[in-house]
Amino acid sequence: MLLLYAASAAGVALQRTLLSTENNFLILRAAFRHLVAGQELYAAYPELHADFFKYSPTFALLFAPFALLPLVPGYVCWALLCAFAVHAGVSRLLPARQAVPALALSWLAVVGDLQRAQSNALCAGLMLLAWAAMERRQQWTAAGATTAATFIKIFPVAALAAGIFQPRKWRFAAIVSAVTAGFALLPLVVTSPATLAMQYRSWRAIESVDTAPLQAYGVNGAGLYGGLMGLLHLWFGVQWPHWPLQVAGLAVLLAPLLLRRDRFGDARFRVKFMASVLVFSVLFNHQAESPSYAIAMIGMAVWFATAAPARWRVALMAVAFVVVNLGSTDLMPREWYRAFYIGWALKTVPLIPAWIVMQLELLGVIRDAGREDNLAPARDGDPAGALPPSECGEPDERDVAAPQALERRG
Repeated sequence: MLLLYAASAAGVALQRTLLSTENNFLILRAAFRHLVAGQELYAAYPELHADFFKYSPTFALLFAPFALLPLVPGYVCWALLCAFAVHAGVSRLLPARQAVPALALSWLAVVGDLQRAQSNALCAGLMLLAWAAMERRQQWTAAGATTAATFIKIFPVAALAAGIFQPRKWRFAAIVSAVTAGFALLPLVVTSPATLAMQYRSWRAIESVDTAPLQAYGVNGAGLYGGLMGLLHLWFGVQWPHWPLQVAGLAVLLAPLLLRRDRFGDARFRVKFMASVLVFSVLFNHQAESPSYAIAMIGMAVWFATAAPARWRVALMAVAFVVVNLGSTDLMPREWYRAFYIGWALKTVPLIPAWIVMQLELLGVIRDAGREDNLAPARDGDPAGALPPSECGEPDERDVAAPQALERRG
């Protein structure tokens, strides 16, 4: 799988530089030079590229290695980084027998993201790496990976929900705060405080424009799909503000954390919650574009690879793979693609029942016996297997039984 991901990343990079031009990569390359020159990152530069840069000033700085390289090797290295992030995240979180099918099911979605030089695969990989680090109690690593992803796109902050499973929650919160402050101030190595403050004001302004309730959904394949909000807009003409539906979705997402604290010690529960977070990040993202759905498909792949075999689960995964992944390829007739796939936002449809099932499994409404092998890799230096319940805030049965055994022996 590592060789497949590497070869695919290199092949896509060569395709999108030698045979065509990818505008998104031109945007990212130009941003670093604008940051160093003190120019506004979020202004229009039609002589260099179409559209606007919408990432953080910190991301503009961190993109320096790829911006300073020539176009072809820069794209190759960027694509390799994104592909390796997904491979590392899945491999770090799951044992091999589950990581391989999860990576196989994620592959086509990752390739689609790389063809647009997007950062969705990188964000998903960083979120998985952060989750795996938290399973090992590596709080600094987890904070760094989550914060790095959040400074690329804001939604990966949802990965911090794993902090509820940490035994030292306030320590983790302090680490996240310190790392976030460091990332926010990092551009000061190449720009002045006043200029950096201007960049953050401009970033906030351009992001606030994207929160408008009326968006041009279903226009073309490169436009907005808008997740569930875009679907409701296209199907029923809904023009509500986005936030009520997003708040409702967040409440459903967090419900298992409030109602099923008895399952916090189960590594399968924790990994499935991470998978649900990935799907949620697309389904309730009103700015979700076609490549953004790679995040949801990676989440579905993790869920499917860790779930008990069942025909209806296979059906859910198969429909999502065909509609979300294959529907965006040239296998879909162009007339159908324009008239139905884009015009009715069909890419979102398979995610809805899949996410509902994930939440019902987390709540215990749908039973999932899971796989017999251990889900969570061992922490560094610890025996293999899932984390003991006692370290997740719940009593270990051994802790209860030990005094009774001593009493009997006495």
